[in-house]
Amino acid sequence: MSRPQSITDDEILAAARAVFLDRGIAATVEDVAARCGVGEATVFRHFPTKQALFLAAMDTAGEPEWVQTLRERTKGDDIRITLTGLAKDILGFGRKMIPLFVMKRSNPAMTDRGPPPARLLGTLQGLTEFFQFEIRAGRITARDPRVAARIWMGSLQHYVMFEFFTQSADTLSTDEFIAGLVDMFVAPRRGGAPPVPARELNQPRHARVRKKKE
Repeated sequence: MSRPQSITDDEILAAARAVFLDRGIAATVEDVAARCGVGEATVFRHFPTKQALFLAAMDTAGEPEWVQTLRERTKGDDIRITLTGLAKDILGFGRKMIPLFVMKRSNPAMTDRGPPPARLLGTLQGLTEFFQFEIRAGRITARDPRVAARIWMGSLQHYVMFEFFTQSADTLSTDEFIAGLVDMFVAPRRGGAPPVPARELNQPRHARVRKKKE
């Protein structure tokens, strides 16, 4: 298979993100070049060092797809379904990006002390505007959309981080977590499931499920 005559920065960065996520910090520029189908020298013409390539791949990632769908999500009829879908999409994105973020922060040679990428602030602003719309529509019980956006994002990020460091040892399932998070933003439905008794909270999830069946 012949190698492409030229390649763009964006194509190299997309390949680099995939390679670093798959192989970790041990990945090489040669690995990235192989994924692109070009020679290693071609990649170095765009990014002079591995550090430059890694930082660019981390800091110039495009806007997450879930951010691009926020305006469309405000048209949903059921806010619980809307928030549940949003939470799942954010968790899916976080599970891909958190390992790269951890790699970056744990390696001093690859830590950039500059300002946060504009996309991070843009993401927070987009989420704030989403909550502002839903609060005004009376579908969410929060008062300040800025606080709501930070609580929502922070909760999901923490869940992914805890999952990453404990290797899924948490007894709280993803579905249970999302349902509980949504309950914090939306008034409970009449006739909904009762809260889990305090004495059962520390039991493994499978034990609670077995008890319900009995």
